[in-house]
Formats: sequence, structure tokens, C-alpha cells
Amino acid sequence: MKRSDTITWSQVKVGIFIVCALLFLAWGIILFGQKENLFTHKGRLTVIMTDVAGLKVGAPVWLAGFEVGVVKEIRFEHPERSNEVLILVEVNREMLKKIGKDSMITVKTRGLIGEKYLDITPSSTLVVTPETRLYGTSVTRIDEVLQKAGTTFDRLNQVLDKMNRGEGSLGKLTSDTQLYDNLARVTKELATFVNGVNRGEGTLGKLAKSQEPYNRLMSILTRAEQTMKDIQSTKGTMGNLIEDRQLYDKLLSFATKSDQAAGDLQELNRKLTSPDGTIGKLIGDRQLYDKAITLVDRADRSLASLEDITTKLKQGEGTAGKLLTDKELYDKLNRTVEDLDALVKDIKANPKKYLGVSLF
Repeated sequence: MKRSDTITWSQVKVGIFIVCALLFLAWGIILFGQKENLFTHKGRLTVIMTDVAGLKVGAPVWLAGFEVGVVKEIRFEHPERSNEVLILVEVNREMLKKIGKDSMITVKTRGLIGEKYLDITPSSTLVVTPETRLYGTSVTRIDEVLQKAGTTFDRLNQVLDKMNRGEGSLGKLTSDTQLYDNLARVTKELATFVNGVNRGEGTLGKLAKSQEPYNRLMSILTRAEQTMKDIQSTKGTMGNLIEDRQLYDKLLSFATKSDQAAGDLQELNRKLTSPDGTIGKLIGDRQLYDKAITLVDRADRSLASLEDITTKLKQGEGTAGKLLTDKELYDKLNRTVEDLDALVKDIKANPKKYLGVSLF
């Protein structure tokens, strides 16, 4: 039977259906390959970083170790003004409540050279209003670590080269025979000393071997323990200081009175130093100070004048000086006083002799 070369419409419809099914299957595979959950509500979060360290669109987003979203977009936020990179991620809306300002956002790698993913530490509190913009933290990349490690190894090689040449303290330790001999001698002397101590020689040896220091130490500890028991049993002065409630009340009352006395002293000091009081004026009034200085100057000048007059009196200058130093003038003045005294006595004895008054 000869096969027909014509294609019927039913065959075309079957072909179209198969192609559409394959396309739908491919779309589903791609969609699930991006690890997106089609049956959960999503929320968007913008993360700003200075270096994304090779993160790509479609990379997973982890929160506390499990996957909660996917990276949707990576671009410069404002290339004309800064180098900050904007990372737009879609995250499970319920999980956004555990992402807050205290969350740490970094780019990490699975293993040593695995794929990059965005890691977020959960917030310590539940966020009522989900954040929409957060700043991430750039981490040290593996090439930077290797570069620093190379620099460290270079420095270590330099140190080893110096040690091999005998330079520096470590170099002398490895190459200086005299230093080695000194260390060996010190080690030997230390061993001899330890052996002597073990044999009970010297002070340390007696302390280590003799029972007497141990007994004295135990006696001291026993006495200390007994003293503590006496204190706790309220016997003696220390016990009363610890257990006596009345003594505590007295000390508390004394402390209160002392505090009040301190307050009174502060108030007295305030009144004394107040510019309205007498002492305050004496301390702070500049005009009164100037007057006091002037008065002291005048008193000093007066004292100097008095000293000058005293000196002149001692030297016999002036009338008063002669009265003090001239013997003849003193005798004359003394005789005059005696004659005047005799005259006064005679007048009192014979008044008519001196007062002879007649009316006719």
C-alpha cells in the first residue's frame, strides 16, 4: 500500500501542540533553574555595595544559612556621581521581616572557588515595616588574601636570610657559639641549683624539704580561721561592728549629721564669699582693696616719719631733742618748776600778800 505524502490538519495541530509543550517545558526548566518559588509572595530589597566581588544576576540570597531569594539586577546606582553598586534582590516577603538595619550583608563564595551568593545575617528583632534599602559590607577577596600572604612570605624569607647571615638577635642565637655556650652554662647551673633544692640545701631547699614552714603556715591559717569565727560570733569589737544594729544606726545617724554639717559649711562658705556680705566685699571688692592698700601706705609713711622724729630726738635736734639731751636746760627747767611750785604754795598760804586789793 502506497503511503500518502500529504499532511493533514490534524497532524499539523499535533505538531504545534508538541512544539508548544516543549517550549513550555523549557521555560519551566529555566524558571526552576533560577531557583524561584512560584507559589510564594515576593518582596524587593535594594542593597548598596562598593564591590560585588563577582556576584551575578540569578545568584541565590541566603538568610541565616538557607535560601530565601534571588538576585534580579546589578548595576551602578549613580555612575556619574559615585561608584556604588546597586543590587536588586527578590526575597520571600515573610523573610523580609527578619532583615533589618542591624543585618550584615556580604558576598560569599561556596567553597574556595564556588559560585557567589549574597549572605544576610538575620536581625535581632522582628521588623514590622520591611526595609527597602540597606548597605552591604565588602569582604576581602581571595586574590587580596593571596597577595597579602605572598607579601608575608616575602618578609618571612627576608627574616630567615638575616638569621642565616647571623644578623639580629635571632641570627646571633643561631650562629653565635659564645651565646650558645652561655646558655648551656646557665642551663647547667640551673640544673645544679634544682638538684640542690631537691636535696634540701639552701633556703629554698629547706622550705621545700622541712616540715616546719608547712606547720607554721597551717598555724597561721588556723588562727585566721578562728579569728573569722570570733568575728562572725559577734564577740569583740569587730563582731560588734559587723552585727550590732544599734551601732549601725548610730553610724548612719553620724553620717547623716556629717552630711548636714557639710551642707551647712557649704552654705556658710557661700554666704562668706557672697559679694553682698562684709567678708565677701573684703575679698572681692576692688575699691575696698585699693583703699586698704592706700591706708597701709599711709600707715607706713607715718611710721617712717615717727621713726625719723625719734631719731632726731635721740640726736638732740629741735626743742624736744634738746629737752631730752641738754642737761643744763633740764636743770633750769627743773629749778623753774620748783620755784613755781614754791610760789603757788606761798600764794595759797598768804593770799593777801599777793592780792592786796583796796576799794578806796
